[in-house]
Amino acid sequence: MGWVGGIPNSEFPILHSSLLIPNSSSTAVPYCVAMDHDPRYPDQPERPDEFLPQQQARPAGLRIFGFPLRIDPFFFVTAWLIGGRQEPQWMVIWVVIVLVGILAHELGHAFAGRRLGMEPWIRLMAFGGMTGWSQPRPLTARQQILVSAAGPAVGIVIGGSVLVAGLAGVFSSASPAVIRVLNDVMWVNLGWGALNLLPILPLDGGHIASSVAGIVAGRRGRLAARVLSVVLTVSIGLWALTAGQWWIAILGVVLTYANVQALRAEIAGA
Repeated sequence: MGWVGGIPNSEFPILHSSLLIPNSSSTAVPYCVAMDHDPRYPDQPERPDEFLPQQQARPAGLRIFGFPLRIDPFFFVTAWLIGGRQEPQWMVIWVVIVLVGILAHELGHAFAGRRLGMEPWIRLMAFGGMTGWSQPRPLTARQQILVSAAGPAVGIVIGGSVLVAGLAGVFSSASPAVIRVLNDVMWVNLGWGALNLLPILPLDGGHIASSVAGIVAGRRGRLAARVLSVVLTVSIGLWALTAGQWWIAILGVVLTYANVQALRAEIAGA
């Protein structure tokens, strides 16, 4: 897997991946995406509220909290490039903040997967990271909601804690350098987690919306969630074009294409 351009047609996620999209002010905004995988394999559960993630080869490399971890060198290159025009020492700090933020998000997915009996692995690569499963098992829609929400929840807790502490005056005597670091930590984690909860497939929020819709209305609900994703990605893409947010516009085009293709496949397979 890699960047969102390679998303297959499906509504059943197996990987949760983080993307970094810079904004016009050259401050990077992390965007988290959950990759899809085609569910048309022989042992797919018959129950409509279950999915069986496909087994993936775990990456060789480090381990963190018992999870296999691989960090590709190009991860650091892209994190550096999207950091904007900052002093070299601040660029290093920025890359560390991005590294910790993405890793924390993926650990949220990984711990949730482990709790449900799967064997997660994590890989950080160009434009973000992913969490996959070495030993998958069928999950109900409610369990999938838990796994999808776990990643954004970690970022929101981290960033929200920094925000609340700042508003309470905890950092009132901190130096400007410390305030700058805390500001980046807040925006990377809080902004990333909040944006990722948008009800757009294959974002985590899109998978949560699709799972909820599936519980309420079955297949029709999941199709409605896919249609909503198309409407929102088109709207965001058009807004980004008018606002000069070229990275977001490109992402909007890619996500729109992926969702349209997935919607066509799902309708054809009905």
